[in-house]
Amino acid sequence: MLGPKRVTEAMVGLIHPGEGRIVNTSSGAAPGYLKSQSASLKATLSNPDITFDELSATVSAQVAANNLGMGRGYGLSKAALNALTLIQAKAHPNLKVVSLSPGFIDTPMTRGFNARLTPEQGCVSSLVCLFGPVSSGYFYGSDGLRSPLTMTRDPGTPAYGGEDDPDPKVYNK
Repeated sequence: MLGPKRVTEAMVGLIHPGEGRIVNTSSGAAPGYLKSQSASLKATLSNPDITFDELSATVSAQVAANNLGMGRGYGLSKAALNALTLIQAKAHPNLKVVSLSPGFIDTPMTRGFNARLTPEQGCVSSLVCLFGPVSSGYFYGSDGLRSPLTMTRDPGTPAYGGEDDPDPKVYNK
């Protein structure tokens, strides 16, 4: 979260104030991590009013507790990036600020891990978030539809409606 924060702070002055976008590349690992966490952690990392100090303290506490998730911190880091997106959206209301999951893309690095998307399919959410109709402060899945922060949403299921406690039966096949 510190890298994207620093890059955004360095570059935000160069972004067109009325048409600009900040697009953070997150992962489905973020909601995958949060879906198995406490209600308190879910609430903190999906709170649209979270501050950077709260986010930093929360991440530090999870690291200290060794509650890192898959890949030794990948899920936590992407959940923190999504929370940073909430902070950035509030700090820059004139911009569209979103995070996205490109999906699990079949590349030489992921070969053998059951990645299903072609590189072309992995561009869908990026293109939607860069050029399509999006709402600031939200997370978009690999199919370019709004997705919950606290649980996974499979492509082909409805766009997330914003409910506090999303029903896995609606969003998972």
